[in-house]
Amino acid sequence: MRTKIFTNIISSCIILTILISYGCGNKKKTESEVPQLKVLELNAVKSPVFLEMVGIAEGIPTIQLNARVEGFLESFNFIEGTLVQKGQLLFTIEQDNYINNVNNSKALLDHNQAAWEQSVLVVNRLTPLLPTAAISQNDFDVAVSNEKQSKASVESAQAQLDQAKLNLSYTKVYSPITGIIGKTMVRPGNLVGPSINPLLATVSAVDPIYFNFQMNESDYLMIVKYLINTNEREQEDLKKNIKVHLFLADGFSYPIDGTMDFMDRSINTETGTIAVRALFPNKNYLIKPGSYGTIRLILKEVDNAIFIPQGALNQIQDKFFAYKLNNINNTVNRVSIKVGRRIDNRIMVISGLNPGDKILLEGFQKFEEGMKINPQVIKDTLTKIKIDE
Repeated sequence: MRTKIFTNIISSCIILTILISYGCGNKKKTESEVPQLKVLELNAVKSPVFLEMVGIAEGIPTIQLNARVEGFLESFNFIEGTLVQKGQLLFTIEQDNYINNVNNSKALLDHNQAAWEQSVLVVNRLTPLLPTAAISQNDFDVAVSNEKQSKASVESAQAQLDQAKLNLSYTKVYSPITGIIGKTMVRPGNLVGPSINPLLATVSAVDPIYFNFQMNESDYLMIVKYLINTNEREQEDLKKNIKVHLFLADGFSYPIDGTMDFMDRSINTETGTIAVRALFPNKNYLIKPGSYGTIRLILKEVDNAIFIPQGALNQIQDKFFAYKLNNINNTVNRVSIKVGRRIDNRIMVISGLNPGDKILLEGFQKFEEGMKINPQVIKDTLTKIKIDE
């Protein structure tokens, strides 16, 4: 009897121990199922408000150097692709024929000048005789007519000489501007002229350099509204108050800011854009005509912008979401957000999140709505967005 009672007691203890162990195991298992995940506490960030467009560089003016007289090219006097100065001799076309034309025109002018002077003397001699009837009126009229014809011949010869000198001057082609000259399109010995091989080379001014770009109507309206809010509505004010920054094709941040130089009078009805031009100093000639670059028009700076890491963003079709932590019960819920521009690896959040909110940085694959986590809070160190570095 005693043995049976003892056996029952032992069995009960074993069962109790098993139940206690099972309960503790379940508790430990439940606790271990709450994941420890990193969350980012968002800061209010200083950020510029800007517009971004792709532009192409243009040298203004860009001038084609054409042969204005016909002849064989004797020489070109520059290194292709380098800087040439205004007034620098660039090309020489054979001059012999044009020098001869000048000399012949001079001789013709001298001949006609002498004939005119002789006819003037005749008229002067006959003028006092006309009242005395020593000569007839017809003879006097002929003398006067000859004098006028001689004078006209002098003027014609003078014009011919001027044209001959002008043609001779065209045999030397000088640079009309200071700029970078391209390759020569002809070589010494080639026949050039208005009707054959007219283009000799092209030269472009490069300091300053211009960037042309197209602005859509929405961005244009944003600028106008900005100007209205700052009581600046004229285009001159636009040029002064909007900072223009440039990134070259390789991502290099151009160290000198530009200015707005031109905005077209109307919006293109086919494209819905307006032509705009910016001006940049280019003393080292780094930027060449035809270079592509990204133009950023910086309107103003705001103090309360929110930027989240690109990796914390979830996109489903055309909608964007972030995973926001509930500070009370440490649960995570997906919230819809509206995003703006991407700068480096950050995305601007226009709406849906506020400074001080905490968002999930990892564990998205196991996410379930209302999932509870053990948050490991990381303070956001971002305080300012810089777009010109």
